[in-house]
Amino acid sequence: MINWLTKSTNEYRVETMEEVESFHKNAQKEAEEGGYTLTNFSWTKKEVKKGGEILDEYFICKVSFVFNDPKEPDNPYSNVSYDKSEVLTDIIEEREDGEGW
Repeated sequence: MINWLTKSTNEYRVETMEEVESFHKNAQKEAEEGGYTLTNFSWTKKEVKKGGEILDEYFICKVSFVFNDPKEPDNPYSNVSYDKSEVLTDIIEEREDGEGW
């Protein structure tokens, strides 16, 4: 049995608008180099508030890639893999140790 990957949509947390722009450019480059298509890139600004005061903000980026036409697949992609970031793992451990962000 052959499973052809046709589309993948993911959401990412990004810290600043500059990083959103960089992330978008990297997604476009990744798709071009990988032989697939970036079909959607959107972002939403989120604010963390307490008592009406903005304590923090971040951005959620939604990214969709199309790898194959379901009717006529011709790109040899069959799955998406999710790798853990060692840098983020270290940050989470520091946060748990009480050092904060």
